[in-house]
Amino acid sequence: MHTLGDPGKDLMKRSHVKKRMLGIAAALVIAVSAMAATAGTKATHTQDLNWRYYGNDLLNQRYQNVDEIDPSNVSRLQPAWVVHTGQIAGDESFEASPIEVDGTVYVPTGNDAVFALDASTGKQKWVYRPSDMPPLGKLAICCGHDNRGVAYGDGKIFLGRLDATLVALDAASGRKLWQATVAPWQKGYTITGAPQFAAGKVVIGISGGEYEIHGRVTAFDANSGKPAWRFDTIEASTWAGNSAKNGGVPAWGNPTVDPQLGLVYITTGNASPDFNGSHRAGNDLYASSDVALDLSSGKLRWYFQEVHHDIWDYDGPSPAILFTVNRNGRSIAALGHCAKSGQYFILDRRDGKPLFAVNETKVPQQPAWQHPSPTQPMSTVQALTPLGLQNEPKGYGYNYQPYFTPADYPMPVEQPGTEAGCEWPPTAFSPRTNDIYYGARYEPTGFRGKQSSIGHPGNTTKDTGSAFVRPLPGMKYWGYFGATNTRTGKIAWKTKLDEAPLTGPAVAGDLVFYGETDGKVHAADAETGKNLWTYDVPKQIKNAGGADGAFSVYERNGREYVVGVFGGSAMERHLDQKSPVGDAIVAFALPRRVASTSRNSSQP
Repeated sequence: MHTLGDPGKDLMKRSHVKKRMLGIAAALVIAVSAMAATAGTKATHTQDLNWRYYGNDLLNQRYQNVDEIDPSNVSRLQPAWVVHTGQIAGDESFEASPIEVDGTVYVPTGNDAVFALDASTGKQKWVYRPSDMPPLGKLAICCGHDNRGVAYGDGKIFLGRLDATLVALDAASGRKLWQATVAPWQKGYTITGAPQFAAGKVVIGISGGEYEIHGRVTAFDANSGKPAWRFDTIEASTWAGNSAKNGGVPAWGNPTVDPQLGLVYITTGNASPDFNGSHRAGNDLYASSDVALDLSSGKLRWYFQEVHHDIWDYDGPSPAILFTVNRNGRSIAALGHCAKSGQYFILDRRDGKPLFAVNETKVPQQPAWQHPSPTQPMSTVQALTPLGLQNEPKGYGYNYQPYFTPADYPMPVEQPGTEAGCEWPPTAFSPRTNDIYYGARYEPTGFRGKQSSIGHPGNTTKDTGSAFVRPLPGMKYWGYFGATNTRTGKIAWKTKLDEAPLTGPAVAGDLVFYGETDGKVHAADAETGKNLWTYDVPKQIKNAGGADGAFSVYERNGREYVVGVFGGSAMERHLDQKSPVGDAIVAFALPRRVASTSRNSSQP
């Protein structure tokens, strides 16, 4: 692991003032704590801090203003408790982001079980195992059995299942309260993303872009389970012929909410067929886009398309993140998002207009049968991953081509590949540094396509319009984890990694936590990127696997915990990446007591 340079970094020094507010009214403590987080000061002492939402807050910032673990002591971090779910399978991905509410940690597994655990000890309180789902082998699951998270609200846990069903559970007991069909699983729909709870509603998207579904986002009443509104993610007038009918455009990232503006932000997936645009000429809205909807009605407020007529699977599954950009003495409500194209976009979240210039740039136009867009949006925000090939191996006969070359024969090889930009993992933001934290990788892909390859529902090989090819013999791959400064749009720092950083990071005080798909987890100085702690989880904990989930940070009884899941990714294993199978949930903390390990049975 090598820490690289820091071009364009705003090096303004920060003073972290630690305040102790003994004897002051609770309301004032809350107000000061909120001000400290905004101003970038150290946290006041507290006893309990929840991680109530997928991203800790509705803005999806994944930031916790807590300082018990800091750069001076993080090297002493060790497992406080370990729980094994008992589910170890090569076709399962463990990519969940745990939430913690009032002393209980809630974690879903790839097969839609939900574990409720004591936040201090890991002791199981209850487990939900669905008994009414169809056989998983009958479901249209393209990339491994997966569930990325649950939502909490009004005393309920909300779970999106692989059979495209939304379930509400009693948070105290795990008892099922209601369930609702989001979409028919028989037609290729599924759910792998985490829902969002806001304003008495549960907002959930769907997966299935490889199966020629028709994308949608639905809001349900949190108490009754009845639909409140639905937004179709396909604007048919921008698709040729009747291609919009089964055009894909899923929305499987966690929704982001601005309660003050009353807007919910959705990041959309690929058009279908993924790599074949021969029968869907046009920009194919709202594929590969950021979409703002009215939270109360579901009506479209604005959209910004990151890739026109996407024929590279350059969709944007990572959730949007909200923060404030200070410019010319003004504070601007901003939205940030990194796409699989490798580009980072920073927009005004009120109307979707870029806050850093986006230039429509001419791109390759052959083969013409792909109907490529004449231009693509190119952001002036500095990219974390290279937007072009580096160190191409010779002697393999590869057809090296520039960025945005459409799939064809002979197969063009280009970077970023289908997984080289920002994949599904969420990003994080720190109000102390004004930096965004996320991972990417250098992973060129071959895009193989023929005009005769047309979609056939239910067959992913044909449904993608041919195929992408990776890994490529002789090609070297590596990962990046880094930070983008929201004041300058430049990379603040980045670290080169041997393996892909496929975890969602969490920022806690002056530290950022992230992991690699081989199971190593790191803590770095959030300002400089200097690595301060590494723990190789599979080597230290039996039946622990790759780090492919998202980290959460909470405080209970004055003790700070960093919790993550370690079970690996079926998709990465399928593509010959190092992502060992496992079933572990691990909470790290500073040593105060002997770490405990529990193995859960199949019964609550």
